Amino acid sequence: MKKIKLLCFDLDDTLWLSKPVIQRAEQVFYTYLTSAAPALVERFSPEALRAHRLDFLKRHPTFAHQISQWRIASLSDALTLCGYKTQSTVIAQEAFAQFIAARQQVTLFPHCEEVIRQLSKTYTLISLTNGNADLSQQPVGQYFHANYQAEHVNAAKPEPALFLKALEIAGCKPEEAIHIGDHAIDDIRGANAVGLLTIQACLKADSPEPDALADERFNDWRELPIKIEQLVQG
Repeated sequence: MKKIKLLCFDLDDTLWLSKPVIQRAEQVFYTYLTSAAPALVERFSPEALRAHRLDFLKRHPTFAHQISQWRIASLSDALTLCGYKTQSTVIAQEAFAQFIAARQQVTLFPHCEEVIRQLSKTYTLISLTNGNADLSQQPVGQYFHANYQAEHVNAAKPEPALFLKALEIAGCKPEEAIHIGDHAIDDIRGANAVGLLTIQACLKADSPEPDALADERFNDWRELPIKIEQLVQG
């Protein structure tokens, strides 16, 4: 029998479906710019603004793991190009505030919160995300001991930093932890490389076949406690 103390959770496409959340946040972001910066909207379509954001990252790779600051800085750069000069930073920050508020408006997968609450009675729960969703703003966040984004450690999964941070905070060894996430590389292979057990979330209609390195998989949140128990029992 394995002694498991810590459960680490990815967020996007593990606790909720990410695509509709991001689409809405992008819409809110661009709609705000329509009124706040009409000259920018005249020059940049949503697709062109995204292309500018990606090009900005190529020119400023230090933002690679700072996605919130990257969005603000790249928008400020685009606004400056459109003649907003000293207003650029303020408008960019205000537009980002609209985006990030919408980014937190998520709908958990069925049975997710009920299962999380149940698991929190037995294990330490820590969330690890490459994105900028803030679990502390969600009701389900009350069941988590800590929440970390790639921005906090300036490194994204599958790099080890986030996993190592969770182990440090929980005070446990890799073999005493399980990471639960949907992404084969970022979650499964990243956690596996650090020595954690892994359970792959396959909750989307188009979820790929689970990675060969995943110790378990689940298609419904109600299955997760059983899968964890199977790993504990060895």
